[in-house]
Amino acid sequence: MNYLIADLFTSLRIARFSGITCISIFLQACAQTASIDIQAQLPEVDSSSKVPEFLLWSSLELEQRNAQLGRSIRSDDSSRETLADYLTPAGSHRFRFIRRDGDGLPEQHTYIEDYVYIQSGRGTILVGGEMLGRDGDLGTDIIGGWRYSVGAGDVLRIPADTPHAYLVEKGDHITYVLVRVPAFSGDIVQDPDGQAPKLEPDGFGLWRAADLEDKSRAIVARMRNDGSSRETLADYGIGGNSHRYRFIRRDRDGWPELHEDIIDVVFIQSGQGEILVGGRLIGESNVPDSRINGGTRFSVAAGDVLHIPAKMPHAYLPAQDKHISYVLLRVPAIAQ
Repeated sequence: MNYLIADLFTSLRIARFSGITCISIFLQACAQTASIDIQAQLPEVDSSSKVPEFLLWSSLELEQRNAQLGRSIRSDDSSRETLADYLTPAGSHRFRFIRRDGDGLPEQHTYIEDYVYIQSGRGTILVGGEMLGRDGDLGTDIIGGWRYSVGAGDVLRIPADTPHAYLVEKGDHITYVLVRVPAFSGDIVQDPDGQAPKLEPDGFGLWRAADLEDKSRAIVARMRNDGSSRETLADYGIGGNSHRYRFIRRDRDGWPELHEDIIDVVFIQSGQGEILVGGRLIGESNVPDSRINGGTRFSVAAGDVLHIPAKMPHAYLPAQDKHISYVLLRVPAIAQ
């Protein structure tokens, strides 16, 4: 009952946003693999919507969903649900929440890049090598490859067509938010704004929570006159337009932003404050003296995950004497 009340509170809080109906539970019905027990405890879904609007999955909500998934582990030692889905033919632009209590089957997605935020637990990611027994996206084993330990707060990037598997020791578990992004097609930027980690296999990225916390403290010395400091972690496509990972810290209110053809996916790393979304942008995006008329404020804190659709005005507002730091993933918008 406590889970139901908490989820209902979250849904009502997000539903205040003008023009959004049942946002926090958009397309929950797509989670066909979730158990009846989980579905009974989560709010109903408005499956009539076609494109997700602003979405906020708070750290508390994700922890509650983690507990629920833990009570519905399948025979493959996993449980999962779809948080939101743009319903593309290739299966891109999909947001899933997955819990694993044991080793997962090997995976390999030809046209999809996986971006992953580890929500809780610990485990190992096996990536690269050769996948055996492939049937669709799944296989039976991986020969070779590299192993990296992962834990809560870590952020990963798994390139398209790369074999990988999540490995969990007995008695442990791992949960993560999975963002499926279409593989970048075109000329990869030769001189990126940020350099990706030099890890094997080529294109695999891993940014650990402890390193991100160190980065949050270090970039304070590079604070700009707009009260922010930032660093591009990696560019995997044409510089800045999409497939970019950035780390941003804000010590005071940010200038309003609006991106015509970019979806922002945000993993709050530290701090607390609010995000103002919606309304009407007066002036230009990300310039002084611009403002947002109207809109709705939502509280954000470490561990929260946000989805900001293209063409939506938004601004980050740190709490008084606080800061907000976050990893920003730029995803190409879908032409309407």
